[in-house]
Amino acid sequence: MRKLLRSAGVVAILGAMGGMLYLQTPCPPKPDSATIRGIAANYNARIIRDEWGVPHIFGKTDADASFGFGYAHAEDDWKHIQESIMGARGMTSQYKGKGSAPQDYLYDLFKVRESVEAKYLAELKPATRAVVKAYADAINLYAVENSNKVAPGILPVTEQDVVAGYTWMTPFFYRLDGKLEELFTDKNKPAVSPWQQQSSLNLPEAVRGSNGFAISPTRSADGHTRLIVNSHQPMKGLYAWYEAHMVSEEGLNLAGAGFPGTPILAQGVTPNLGWTHTVNQPDLVDVYALDVNRAKKPTQYKLDGQWRDFEITKSKFRVKLFGPFSLPVTRDVLWSLHGPVLETPTGFYAIRFAGLQEVRAVEQWYEMGKATNMQEWRAALEQNGVLSFNITYADKDGNIGEIYNARMPRRIEGPDWSKALPGDQSKLIWADYRDISELPQIWNPDCGWLFSANSTPFKITDDACNNRREEFSETMGLEPRMTNRARRSLELFEADAEITEEELLRYRADTKYHPESQLMQMVVELVTTRSDDPLIRQAQELLRNWNGDTVRENRGAALAVITGTRALGYEYIKPEADPMEMLKKTAMELTEKYGRLDPEWGEVNRIQHGDVDLPLDGGPDVLRAIYADRDGMSKEGVMNAFAGDTHIMYADWDEKGHLTLQSIHQYGAATMDETSPHYDDQAPLFARGEYKRMPMTLQEVLPKAKRDYRPGQKR
Repeated sequence: MRKLLRSAGVVAILGAMGGMLYLQTPCPPKPDSATIRGIAANYNARIIRDEWGVPHIFGKTDADASFGFGYAHAEDDWKHIQESIMGARGMTSQYKGKGSAPQDYLYDLFKVRESVEAKYLAELKPATRAVVKAYADAINLYAVENSNKVAPGILPVTEQDVVAGYTWMTPFFYRLDGKLEELFTDKNKPAVSPWQQQSSLNLPEAVRGSNGFAISPTRSADGHTRLIVNSHQPMKGLYAWYEAHMVSEEGLNLAGAGFPGTPILAQGVTPNLGWTHTVNQPDLVDVYALDVNRAKKPTQYKLDGQWRDFEITKSKFRVKLFGPFSLPVTRDVLWSLHGPVLETPTGFYAIRFAGLQEVRAVEQWYEMGKATNMQEWRAALEQNGVLSFNITYADKDGNIGEIYNARMPRRIEGPDWSKALPGDQSKLIWADYRDISELPQIWNPDCGWLFSANSTPFKITDDACNNRREEFSETMGLEPRMTNRARRSLELFEADAEITEEELLRYRADTKYHPESQLMQMVVELVTTRSDDPLIRQAQELLRNWNGDTVRENRGAALAVITGTRALGYEYIKPEADPMEMLKKTAMELTEKYGRLDPEWGEVNRIQHGDVDLPLDGGPDVLRAIYADRDGMSKEGVMNAFAGDTHIMYADWDEKGHLTLQSIHQYGAATMDETSPHYDDQAPLFARGEYKRMPMTLQEVLPKAKRDYRPGQKR
């Protein structure tokens, strides 16, 4: 018996050891630091930090500038650059656990890595590849210099990692995740969007707003051309803007912003031109219900009356357990002729979407930043590598324009493409995309102004100059939505025949809700609903007299905005709760926290970061867009801003084409380093609605220089 027990003990120990080996996360060999430093020494990048800590990068080549940009960004936000690399490899769950497993499975389902490896050399020009490689080389240099900050297995970062980040992420900007989640019941719905992995608030909608304005010399009071770059993003995380200025002797001179893991600036201003993006939501995703040969582990699907074999491969990733251990996961990956296939509680569905395995977004943005005039800039658009986004444009020659940009499928007329389609008809499997010229767009309108605020592309200027809906195919799925920001823009600009600089900046930061906005419609409903509750009747009286303004001194905004976001969501898009119940809840909390129903909005609506705790004007879906935690009242008694107005630029070309550029960031250049003076130094200006001057030449930058250095060079 003792021998048997001893034998069993040995087997148990061996089994445990085998299990530990099985679960131990593989760690690749450490990269050769000397080789990485040697590669970095070949770049000639100079980083000059101005008084705000903003990096101005000067390089001999575009690749040098990209190298300097990558190094500067890593200095200021290594945490999120590293996380972007995890996502670009489909390895997030290995580092963060099971909550990210659906994300990693989709990465494999979409065959992101395979497409990048197949297309990197074939579809990207040598100049683009040089810029991408330089960025990866900079990340590697910073990492070996700061190895204590680097997660195991991250190095070396490759060019393919950088491009895979674009291929993986860009479809989610036009809400691919929403289409996928519709296929699942609430009980089984996975968190499939990378957006949802970044915030405990889990608010993918609230970061998909944005504003853009372009004013031509014919509409401005002084003959200037003006552009407002006002993309709304989260204030923290993987999708928070990082401000920089990149210059090279090869013609690059772009000030703007980008995201962690991107080697170029996605929007910005050059001495010659500028552009901004706002999110649009065309129908770029189709779902097909498949008839499969068996309910469990099918191998075939029916198409045109015949059974076809699925292409079956494997998804393999690891899910973090604890310490150095992770669980290997293997799942089948099915593809039909339509595209990737998902198993859901209601059956098997194939999905086909714009940008599946598209690698050229980085090249298009790079060439947009290199363009010197409208003709070159519009030629860059023809690549159609950027999958979605409205784009508002202006330049020093007085040209303005706006395009409802999309990689738009060319579908057959007739079917309702907004719903799930039968998967057994090959005629429904589109294979081509529409030309850029077929998309809604306006260039140099007689009306002299254009705007974008995430609404229909058929109301973006004076009515006489707008496109007409009937001129465009229903198969595009162009949204009819009118945001409050769009309504207010039309109300303000249409009545102003000569727009001054002061008026433009005031309109950009407007704080009011339009009477036809979703929030004001809800307020009307609330005040006309009969109630015998004394607190509700008091709240109704306050709302009845509220003027729809969210300036910080306003005493009705707190009750209205908090009730509205709780009842209709942060973007006031769809009901989430009963408005009367939310009115009662909000009224009770305000009374408890402030001793009154009507505290000043600025007491509640705050920007809190580091040592900064300041009142803010604005609110959800107003032009001074501020999205703050609606449940902050329940927790801290205030609402801390988390998204909306963040990095903003104001470009002004005078009648001779000379540029004056101003910008602001909601926090500062080093938002992840609490020890840096630039952790929150711009926040007071941001709270006051002010801007800082952005120098565009070396001669302008040098007098402002606080730090001047060359990464990778011997010091």
